[in-house]
Amino acid sequence: MTQSPPTPQGSRLISRVLPLAVKFWLQTQLDEIGDLTFDIQATDRQVLSGRIPGLSLSAQQAIYQGIRLTDISAQASNIEINIGQVLRGKPLRLKQEFPIAGQVILDGNDLAASCDASVLADGLLNFWQTLLAKDHVAAEVATHYGPDPIALQDMAQYRSRLQTVDTDLALTLIRQEQPDICLQGSIDVDQGHILRLATAQWRLPNGQLVTSDALQNFGWNLGKQTNLQSLVIENDQLICQCRIMVQP
Repeated sequence: MTQSPPTPQGSRLISRVLPLAVKFWLQTQLDEIGDLTFDIQATDRQVLSGRIPGLSLSAQQAIYQGIRLTDISAQASNIEINIGQVLRGKPLRLKQEFPIAGQVILDGNDLAASCDASVLADGLLNFWQTLLAKDHVAAEVATHYGPDPIALQDMAQYRSRLQTVDTDLALTLIRQEQPDICLQGSIDVDQGHILRLATAQWRLPNGQLVTSDALQNFGWNLGKQTNLQSLVIENDQLICQCRIMVQP
């Protein structure tokens, strides 16, 4: 009986042990994940030293903190892992932060579903609360939607919806027994962490669009830990190019 030559330890790591450990780690970071493919870009020697110079991945229909991601493609670099423990059957752990750059796409259906129960839903209500606390914005809202009071201290009684309209984003505050408030406009990325309204219009209950003087060039600061390259809307999809640091 002819026997195959033994597989080198490093090759076995890359082809069998490490992919399983990476896949399990990715699954722990996401609520759900559909089709997943990834490519580990490392030599045997690098893996055995606990270093992965590069990793590319793509996934479809993933869910992260309630946000439904239609498509993800990303490239990570300079990853250091606990390879000794992985070889003993322990879960993969990161030893230091590393950068990952890529593209995330949300289609219209996934964007709508993400507004129901996710960190996005909370963020949208927080955005409205900040916006309506500005006197000049509140005055415009009262002019176009009526002087009904808005309980800024209890935003949980409202819901917010985000949708694409041609090349614009439309953000709607849904109020019980009162007209919905809808802000529509195009968005630019400024300095990587500021979303700036290039155009801003109120969509009235009758469908008419009215330019907002109070919100021209308004910017929403996402925090300096955010690094967006672009945010584009096309073909009923929200396409985001970004770079983040993954923490251990």
